[in-house]
Amino acid sequence: MSGSVNVSVIIPTYNEQDTITNCIETLLEGDYPVDQIEFIIADGGSTDKTHEEIERFSQHHPDVSIQVLHNPHKTQGHGLNMAIQHASAVSEIIIRADAHSIYPRNYIAHCVESSLTTNADNVGGVMVPLGKGALQRAVSFCMSHPLGVGNAQFHLGNKSGFVDTAYLGCFKKDVFKRVGSFDPAMTPNEDAEMNLRIRKSGGTIYLNHKIRVGYFPRDTITQLTTQYYRYGQGRCRTSKKHKTLTSIRQVIPPLWVVLTLILLVLSLFSVAFLIPLFGYFIILLSVSIYGTFRKRDVAVLLSLICFSVMHYAWGLGFFSELLRFKQ
Repeated sequence: MSGSVNVSVIIPTYNEQDTITNCIETLLEGDYPVDQIEFIIADGGSTDKTHEEIERFSQHHPDVSIQVLHNPHKTQGHGLNMAIQHASAVSEIIIRADAHSIYPRNYIAHCVESSLTTNADNVGGVMVPLGKGALQRAVSFCMSHPLGVGNAQFHLGNKSGFVDTAYLGCFKKDVFKRVGSFDPAMTPNEDAEMNLRIRKSGGTIYLNHKIRVGYFPRDTITQLTTQYYRYGQGRCRTSKKHKTLTSIRQVIPPLWVVLTLILLVLSLFSVAFLIPLFGYFIILLSVSIYGTFRKRDVAVLLSLICFSVMHYAWGLGFFSELLRFKQ
């Protein structure tokens, strides 16, 4: 790639022995000059063979610059900040990557090109959920449907343009001097909170819908519930910190939780109050059946359960954090 700039790829890790080297290899696939890329891995104390895998990769690829840092705080936000602080002085771009994502060829080149052509402070792509087992395939459908993610363009991937947030990120290095580091207290919403600060400072976030990154969602109901409960908590922390609701789609799950509780109480006096809940069930069922035929995959019927788990877990997580902040 002509006219390329130096890039620091930062990767927070914890027990990523099965994915870390594949992550690095796929990020290197393409025509971006390897001597203008450095990898900075902030490891939260892995107890598996993550370090051994990185060392083995380095021995076989001595031309690739890899730096491994110990992140004693373990959280992703702290790891990202450590990696940024250790980025080379000549790097102009910081690319945030996850070890368990699957990157397309020339990912780095496309991110940098979009950054240079749009002059955006952060450029991101589309999260493309992938599924192996039945439940994963159902969750993948939910995470690509407006009923599951609202109007979040980095999930829907319909078009390119300036947005409120994007998946992962390709940041101008100097943006962190302007708006500060990632806030670990916002975990697991530190990415969206960073993008909010960028926009509040007058900066821009650009989504290139042609950059599509594979992502494997949770594969058990328990994991999915925990994930979305924490998402709700993280979004509440961000709303409290900035004293604002960041988007309409973030308001709906908490309101639906409240409305559900009210309707259940009122149903003790009249079953007619269950009609809205029945309508909600019919909507979920209809979308699930539609998805099953469109995907030609009977596993998508499970999205009936997954949608409801995502909605209620997110809403309950939001309220749990809201009440905790009031203590």
